[in-house]
Amino acid sequence: MASMITSAGSASGMDFESIIASMVEAKKASLSKTTSTRKAETELEISGVGKLKSALKSFQDAIKALTEDNGFNERKVTTDLTEENQYFTVSTDEDAANGSYNISVEQLAQTEKISQEFTTGTKFSAGTLTFTIPGAKDEYGNFLKDEHGQEIKERTFTVEISQDDTLESVRKKINANDYGVTATIVNTGGKQKLVLDSGISGEDATFKVSGSSGLEAFNYDSAHTVGGVMKDGNWDVTHKAQDAVIMVDGYKVTSDTNEFDNAISGLTITANKVSAKDEHGGTITNSVEISADNDKVTEKMQNFVNAYNTLMSTMDELYKHNTYTDGANNYDGGELAGDNMLRGLQNQLQTMMSSMGNTTNGLNIYSMGFELKSDGTIKLDSTDFKEGLTDNFNALVNMLTGDDGLLTKFNDTVEEYTKSAGILDKRTETLNLELDRYEAQENENAIYLEQYEENLRQRYAKLDTTIANYNNSLSYLQSALM
Repeated sequence: MASMITSAGSASGMDFESIIASMVEAKKASLSKTTSTRKAETELEISGVGKLKSALKSFQDAIKALTEDNGFNERKVTTDLTEENQYFTVSTDEDAANGSYNISVEQLAQTEKISQEFTTGTKFSAGTLTFTIPGAKDEYGNFLKDEHGQEIKERTFTVEISQDDTLESVRKKINANDYGVTATIVNTGGKQKLVLDSGISGEDATFKVSGSSGLEAFNYDSAHTVGGVMKDGNWDVTHKAQDAVIMVDGYKVTSDTNEFDNAISGLTITANKVSAKDEHGGTITNSVEISADNDKVTEKMQNFVNAYNTLMSTMDELYKHNTYTDGANNYDGGELAGDNMLRGLQNQLQTMMSSMGNTTNGLNIYSMGFELKSDGTIKLDSTDFKEGLTDNFNALVNMLTGDDGLLTKFNDTVEEYTKSAGILDKRTETLNLELDRYEAQENENAIYLEQYEENLRQRYAKLDTTIANYNNSLSYLQSALM
């Protein structure tokens, strides 16, 4: 608030400045008593709602780890592969099932790679190199389609060669493509070997290079390789494009990459190197066993328990009542002190937990290893829970994640509060509107105080002049009588 630069009382010698300052402060306190207090309370409430939403979202994350993507269907992979010879790796997907397999890697996928020697310092004529490569595929191995729904089985790109380009500048221009084709140069004395790599593996992933007039030395088409001689024109084929091959329980499986998504349902097998041979030249297989990973599921459930307990603790802190001294609020409670919505939600969640009844198998939260503690938190006995997973897996999972399951109910309830434009978002929006009104009122109060102080100064300026005149008259009379 701007203050007028005056010195009230300078003429009369009266301390009007202190009087004005006291009156302005008193008026300011009167105006701001309600507005400032309510603004601070609203800001506190907004902060509390934000903390509640954050705690609820963390709780939801722990729920979704169990309810989404077959969260209970955790599988562990056990193999007899040694650390030095990881011929392949196996990972499980959400629909993996228990099973045992014998697997070997017969062949790794590789890209087509060709090379050609040029004399160091060779310069080329202006022209165009056209590269033809296979079309891109989706995760299921199908060619992507154009806007007309037709499969794109081939893609082409061109490289513009300028007059007197060197092999190095040609290499850089080829590498500027966005299709994965790469070019490198190997220097061998007075020669430079240009090596091209198609960048796409699989036996059908061959590529072509076509040079315009003057650039015919670059022409290449793997289809012209005949008689088992891997040579086409000026190019040597150093690596022939090929699929990866693995054997699964004696059955041959191929993939155009070293990753096999469909060899065994629910598993992804990645070939790392060709398996070892036995003394007879046969490929040695390695065993793979897929089994339930109850430790992983129990870890997820413990994370849920921790998140639930953290949520209850956060709610207790937010709800904690303020204390009062001589009728004045000490504001030492929670940011949502005594909030009915908060207490109602907490009671609802605790009731859901405690009232989970028996299933047809007599299963309940207590037989699953849960313990309800007197402070509203819960505890998990991992041993009992793992036994439940082993002995009553389907019943336990249905009890927790079925349409009427405990975790499903928790998530549905919490979602109403945390979703976009949900209960907490709407409450925050309302609080922000209130905050805007209080801030607007503060601005109005500041303007009013400026006007109030100005009026006081005008009134006391007149009083200062009047008193000064009286003092002058009195002094004159006193001197005349002497």
